[in-house]
Amino acid sequence: MLFRILLLAGVAAGAATPAWAHDCQPYQPEPVTLMGEITLQHGTRSGAKGVTHEDYYVLTLPQMICVAGGTAETDEDVESIDALQLKLPQGVKPPLGRRVAVTGTLFHRLADGHTDVLLTYDSAKPAP
Repeated sequence: MLFRILLLAGVAAGAATPAWAHDCQPYQPEPVTLMGEITLQHGTRSGAKGVTHEDYYVLTLPQMICVAGGTAETDEDVESIDALQLKLPQGVKPPLGRRVAVTGTLFHRLADGHTDVLLTYDSAKPAP
């Protein structure tokens, strides 16, 4: 009888946890390193001053990842991500058009993002 209860409890717990087939990454403050290709995107944003045009950088991943909820109130689980907007330090231009490994921290989009999860860019190097 105890075995049945433990078995049912395990099945119930497994049903409550998403069965993600890809790697889950942590939100900030833990650093992550993700491989992909950085591209420059052109977009528009509507705001109090009307529509503004802006350029932003995106890291496109070769396979889907997930991000597991963190400690901040905005850190939601995100199941399938194949692109992340990069938040760059002032004056930094990332390497474009080749496979790179980008290191930084992940955070969930608030009002100013173009993707659900953004990556604060610390560094990039050629990917193996």
